[in-house]
Amino acid sequence: MDHPTPATPSSHTPRRTVVAGLAAVPLLIGVGAGTAAATPSSPPPAESDTELTLTSRELKVTVGTGFPRVVRYTHRETGAVLHGQEDPVTSLVIDGTEVTPSSVTYRRTHRSSVAYVLSFTGGGRIEAEIAADGAVVTFRVTRIVESPDFHVGTLEIPGLHMVSVRSDQAGATVRTALVNLDKSKEGDTVLTLSADTPADSARAGGAYAVLHTRTLAAGIESNSVTDQISKVPGSAWENARLWRFTERRDGYVKCSLASGQWTYRAYQAKATDTEPLPYVRVIITGDRNGDGVVDWQDGAIALRELLPHPVGAEEQHLRVVPHIPYLNSSAAENTFLMLLDNVKRISLATDGLAQFTLVKGYQQEGHDCAHPDYAGHWNERAGGLADLNQLFHEGRTWNSHFAVHVNCTESYPEAHAFSEELVDKTWLGWDGKDQSYRINARRDLTSGDNAARFRRLREETDAGLDMVYIDVFRESGWTSDRLQRELRAQGWAVTTEWGHGLERSSLWSHWANDVTYGGDTSRGVNSTLARFLMNHYKDVFSDRVPLLPVPRVYDFETWQNRTNWNSFYAGIWENNLPAKYLQAHPVATWADDRITFADGTEVTPGADGKRVIVTDGRTVLHGDTYLLPWEPRKAHNPERLYHFSKSGGSSEWQLPRDWSGLSRVAVYRLTDQGRVFDRWAPVRRGVVTLQADAGQPYTVYRHEAPKVPRPRWGQGSGLINPYFNSGDLDGWRVDGSAEVRLSDRGHYEAHVGTDGLPASLRQQVTGLAPGASYTASVQVEIGAVAGEHRTVTVAVSTPLGRSENHLSSSTLVNSQESDPKNGTRFMRVPVHFTAPGRDGDVTVEVGVEAGAARVRLAHVRVSPGGRPTKPGTLVFEDFEHVPYGMGPFVGCNIRSHLSELHAPFTQKGWNGKKIDDVLSGNWSLKSRATSKALQYRSIPCTIPFRAGKSYRVEFNYQSETSASWLTGVDEPASRILRADALPRTSSTTRFSYEFTAPEAGDAWVGLRSDAANSTEIVIDQFAVTELD
Repeated sequence: MDHPTPATPSSHTPRRTVVAGLAAVPLLIGVGAGTAAATPSSPPPAESDTELTLTSRELKVTVGTGFPRVVRYTHRETGAVLHGQEDPVTSLVIDGTEVTPSSVTYRRTHRSSVAYVLSFTGGGRIEAEIAADGAVVTFRVTRIVESPDFHVGTLEIPGLHMVSVRSDQAGATVRTALVNLDKSKEGDTVLTLSADTPADSARAGGAYAVLHTRTLAAGIESNSVTDQISKVPGSAWENARLWRFTERRDGYVKCSLASGQWTYRAYQAKATDTEPLPYVRVIITGDRNGDGVVDWQDGAIALRELLPHPVGAEEQHLRVVPHIPYLNSSAAENTFLMLLDNVKRISLATDGLAQFTLVKGYQQEGHDCAHPDYAGHWNERAGGLADLNQLFHEGRTWNSHFAVHVNCTESYPEAHAFSEELVDKTWLGWDGKDQSYRINARRDLTSGDNAARFRRLREETDAGLDMVYIDVFRESGWTSDRLQRELRAQGWAVTTEWGHGLERSSLWSHWANDVTYGGDTSRGVNSTLARFLMNHYKDVFSDRVPLLPVPRVYDFETWQNRTNWNSFYAGIWENNLPAKYLQAHPVATWADDRITFADGTEVTPGADGKRVIVTDGRTVLHGDTYLLPWEPRKAHNPERLYHFSKSGGSSEWQLPRDWSGLSRVAVYRLTDQGRVFDRWAPVRRGVVTLQADAGQPYTVYRHEAPKVPRPRWGQGSGLINPYFNSGDLDGWRVDGSAEVRLSDRGHYEAHVGTDGLPASLRQQVTGLAPGASYTASVQVEIGAVAGEHRTVTVAVSTPLGRSENHLSSSTLVNSQESDPKNGTRFMRVPVHFTAPGRDGDVTVEVGVEAGAARVRLAHVRVSPGGRPTKPGTLVFEDFEHVPYGMGPFVGCNIRSHLSELHAPFTQKGWNGKKIDDVLSGNWSLKSRATSKALQYRSIPCTIPFRAGKSYRVEFNYQSETSASWLTGVDEPASRILRADALPRTSSTTRFSYEFTAPEAGDAWVGLRSDAANSTEIVIDQFAVTELD
């Protein structure tokens, strides 16, 4: 995709396109005349600006006394020199205005440090120091004293060039890195100085930088934060954290690195609300990686010591299995307790590899609903807070790290937090199911509201939730930095949609790892320097280095309509485990044909062109076959080894050093029921020969492995094994023939009545509240093809009686995007019932009559809530207590959902809104017309129209769009019997008509949008009455 490249987002840029433009920041960033950040002209040397030498264990550091500056660094052992700023500095920039102190005094406080006091007209002063500690030299502000006439918001010292190299130094080179996401580009700029190097026409920005000569290298780090990026060209996405200056001087060319702007008190912040005091640090080093040369890689290795480590960084290399459960459009098919079973299945199938489980849609009606209600507005149809916390608590014991998808950029009117203070109501955002509006991020932060919402999320959720995923984050500079500080203070690990958002803190970015999602111009951070620095704890990089692949997202829980367990599982072994193995240690050396790591591991193309990984002198991977120690930070003495070969066959391996002396090792085949003993493999002189089936993963143990944990399938649901994940019918009483099989997608399904005779499954339900309304349901598919018939009865028996529902054919293709059965003909058959009093038994039963058609069952659930009744009607729905989905309808488009009242924002009149989102009560059914398509419709088990019978169908509605109410029949192909136009109306209008169901086929009714312009239609008080 080609995008414009503005320095800051425009007010109405489409949500999914702005990121690429903002990432493509030009390298040379011009500063116009009068811009505050321009370098002041150098004054003649002042007599009072003498030089002083500080001494540390490794360095002699020459500094100025007339104003804070570093003149040069001398390595004590070798005498090698790196330069700083040879010219006196006399001024700084405060709030965009160049200011010269009225006086500067200095005081030597130690042999390694000097303190300065900069006094200003008006009575204010800034206290600072320069200190040397080992190889690190720090300039920091230690105190800011304000007065009625002296206030500090932002601070810059453009002349404080902390470190520089000159063209008369052999090998003088500067490497700077932009935070840029275009996969096709390199984010680094390398400048090798010579006498002919031209001066920069303007300073050049960057987020990371190192420089070196042939004898010394240096890295620079600053807590620089640009307050308002719109006022500092080129500063978006932290690309003005540092500045590079290239100047032609008398006899040499000089290239310097300096800090960007510091923010002490942000614009619009309270007077007492200040930021951490400014600092910038330089670290000096020689050959760090032992390759015999000094270059940028040595400077980068040293620079790592100065970089802040994000929360959760130490465990990032272990999170081998990212997956994204997706809940959307009120459907709630991926219930929280079903997700818990998925976490257990993955853990068993991988012998306990760590997971990163990103839950999209834990709020209100699912994905992109009710932002920014981080807490207190849970997805009740998926199980509510209690089930969500059970997912987090129990899932953590199965080695899953959890994040929830939140949004700090856009707000939806249904959110409890939504207000005209929170958003700019003229700035439109994403419009999936509701129109969102851009959050005023600065006000949200300075008010403390954002931090309070995250604090509530922390307080109300189990500690197993320790990560947040910040969607579509568009802020940089202070609004980004302040949010990161708040999240760190609360202990949150951070993941993001794009690699440049919350850049200091983000451990994982979606687009970098989900390589088929979105465009490559916004793929991931493309800087070699940044990846060298942080590869061992960040998954935010473009997949552009063949030797160093990124771990990818392979889904089966409906994100992007991906539902195939088999491809998900294969991706773990074919890509992710080797990729994560190479993330365990920091990079030590980097070349196109060889990358090495701090523990001595190396990866090369190999003599045959296939990738080879060697650890401790032992080959652990060759091509698509490997025997990887796990965990890799204990590669000499690991708990277990993972063996895999995509092509299969026999392979020979040298075991880890501390496994010496073994005569045999235990080999286990991995299955989603846990590891299964395969064989004892003999060991001869530390070498083992392993036999692998193609694509089958194994684990290898020194001795017999521990017992596989018991998964307790269906834990917390009131049912045992409701998703048949045990691979059998454990927990179910079976009458007749039935068995569990894996589908082509790798999902477990119960096949009932396989011999053509009647059969049934039944189970007692536990944990129900006496007197409460519930809905039991099961997903059913009848026949291998549409049109086959066999009656399936879903029933609930209690002391109060028996309730049942029936389905005889499956004709409609499931097009609910967040349903794992999307693309099949599975449909959910509901039965509404009331739980009996204390100690009353409740039994759920699925019965199949005799017949030849195949019957498959999946995902049995019991949900709070039922369907209201109205005397004289066959079906009545007011949408107030829907247990899941859309009442009597099944979704055919993700733009429909149950809309919740939040007056006045969800109702007509607010901000020009034309219709009400809620027509009566607190809930209605709303559709957003983004395509000319069927939005939702009934199926026989939700509205049982009988052949030859006449019916009245009626409902209230408001509409700002062209839409039609359809009456159709499945024969089994769908045919429209009539299409009634629903006239546009901003007043609640009753629509009513009558029809007779045809003698053949299954009749249905539903809504079709006839426009694709993001307009809306809402219905309520739906009723069907049988007339004869």
